[in-house]
Formats: sequence, structure tokens, C-alpha cells
Amino acid sequence: MIKIYTRLLTSILIAIFVYDCAGSPYKKMSIENPEELLSIQDSLLRVKKNDVNIIDALVSANNRVAEKHMEQGDYISAADHFKKATELNTSDVVSKYGLLLADGNALVKKGNKNGIWDAIEKYSKAATLYPKNGEPFYWMAIAYTKLGDTDFDLILKSYEKAMSLELENELRTEAEKKHKHAKERKNKLDSFWK
Repeated sequence: MIKIYTRLLTSILIAIFVYDCAGSPYKKMSIENPEELLSIQDSLLRVKKNDVNIIDALVSANNRVAEKHMEQGDYISAADHFKKATELNTSDVVSKYGLLLADGNALVKKGNKNGIWDAIEKYSKAATLYPKNGEPFYWMAIAYTKLGDTDFDLILKSYEKAMSLELENELRTEAEKKHKHAKERKNKLDSFWK
């Protein structure tokens, strides 16, 4: 009788392990080689469109590829991948946040005045998704500068808000440098009109 229970327990544990690991090869692929996983995305979705593990892996892969494009300054491609991720999982905050930043950066890069105002709106929405993250405020300051670097109050306040929140070291250093430069320009302009 004990042998039967042992076999049954072993079978159950093996079944749980196999069930738990069903999506892990795709999850691992989304981390190690996201581009390869995305190359078979359509096929996977046709065969297993309701498999949560596969959807999660595809969302992760799209987000990783989008981040690479963001680092390269290719905001249009980044936005495309973030958008695909949000279409796969509409509640994924990482992709929503990334999409707002990528769209905003693409608009600022174009340089159209109305587009820059739209970008500022997108950054503002991104800031609500991660309230402790200063990155959207950094990009707002960049956008305000691009609109015309004489509205120093908005530029300086945006940099100050960014620096008061969490920022990656490289971005913090850049924000501090640009804040200092904007402050010097403001002081120079103020002293000119005295």
C-alpha cells in the first residue's frame, strides 16, 4: 500500500513539475534571445493563443527588444514593440509605460511644436504609471527645452522633479548637468535684463 502512495505522490509531483515548466523554455528564450522568439510569434499565437506562459514570454520579448531600440534612439521601432506587447497583455504596465515614453521621444525627435506638446502629455501619463520614477520628468525637461529654451521655470522644475525621484545613475548625471546648464542660462538671461 505504501508503494502505491509513493508512486502516486511521485506521479503527482512530476505532473506538477511538468505543468509548471511548460512555458519556461519560451520565458528563457524571451530573456536570452528575444528576437528569435519574436520571429516565431505569429506561429505560436496561431497554435497557443490562450497559453498564458507563451503570452507572458512574448510580452517580455517585445519589451526587451523595445528597450534595445530605445537605447539606440530608434523610438519608432521601440513603440512598435511596446504596442505589440500591450496588444498581447493590455494590463502590462511596463509596456504601457514604455509605449508612452517611446511615442513621446519620437514626437520630440521630429521637432514639430504641436507634437512636442503631445509628447509632454504622454510623459505626464507615463509619470502616473510609475510615480516614483523620475525619467518622464527628465524627458519633459528635454521637451520643454526643445520648445524654446527660454521658459526656464518649466525646464528647471522638470529637471528638479526628475532628480527628486528615482533615476538611473547615467540619467541622473545627465539631468544634473543639463539642470546646471539651464540654471546658468537663466541667470545669464536674468542679469542681461537688469
